[in-house]
Amino acid sequence: MTTATATPVQATLAQLHRLLDAGQALSPTYRGELSNHLPMAQQALLELGASAARLQAFTERYEALLEPRAATRPARIVQARDLGRPDSDNAWRAHFAGRVAAVGPGEALREALAMLLPGAGAVAFHGLIRTAHAVLAGHEAELAAGLAHWAAHFMPLPAATRPADLALTDWLDALLALPRPDERGGLITARMRAWAAAPGFADVAGRLRHGPDTLRDLALLAARTYAATGNFTVLHLLTASHAMSVLEPWWPRAELPRGFSIAAAAGLLASGATPSPALDHPPSRPWPALIAGACEQDDAHVIKLTHAAWRLGRRWPDLAWRRAVERALA
Repeated sequence: MTTATATPVQATLAQLHRLLDAGQALSPTYRGELSNHLPMAQQALLELGASAARLQAFTERYEALLEPRAATRPARIVQARDLGRPDSDNAWRAHFAGRVAAVGPGEALREALAMLLPGAGAVAFHGLIRTAHAVLAGHEAELAAGLAHWAAHFMPLPAATRPADLALTDWLDALLALPRPDERGGLITARMRAWAAAPGFADVAGRLRHGPDTLRDLALLAARTYAATGNFTVLHLLTASHAMSVLEPWWPRAELPRGFSIAAAAGLLASGATPSPALDHPPSRPWPALIAGACEQDDAHVIKLTHAAWRLGRRWPDLAWRRAVERALA
């Protein structure tokens, strides 16, 4: 007698919201400076079609790495000097929760992006990325948490007032010609800071000529470069590009904010990878197989990259997205 195999029960938005509610008690960082990736990966797993059991199992495994959130103090009004101060996270969370309650999540997000996008690369892009996943989840407390993580680690990078006159290939050539600072061995954020302070960076980073396809071109550059190198920092450029595409309806202006391309310049240089303008070779696996493989991963970065590439591929069809996921799964 053959016993039928039960069909896995799919994760639901209600389950995700319960997990995100519980996750508000967890610190936005752990082991000092590492970002809590749990809420981002939870939302990605839901949208990739993971089962309820898989979402729960991933949550329990990842929670073991994390730390409780610091006890909240009486609410205070945040000020400009609180930007970039990690100890201000609770105050920023209360601030953004208050703005969401007062004006609604869309307008609160629009206000916050006008302030935060000049520091798009903050905490290795994770404030930006967590905010975008919160938007996709439709969870107001998580939106406040993502924006607070961004504000508490705010990191604007310098750029001289120069004409934005360089095409992408010329901009990359100019960046790669800069003398390398002593930045090896640190976390991504520290290496980005080192490059931002290097001679010549401010003169070049802001000169990328923006147009309607600039975000697509930067995202594809990240996908092709990651496919060729498997570089961990470049992975963050890909997921950050996806986050920018999610937040596009709330950008302060129609054009890609220059803070993002400046941060992308610092990220590319910090990666040490040689940018790849073309795909190394075509992918061999279809999306359903790649998505199924990603849902079984315990690595939040692989889950997030797969989700980002899959969504970007639906907007801008290209073989590079699947090839990047293949590299991550390998």
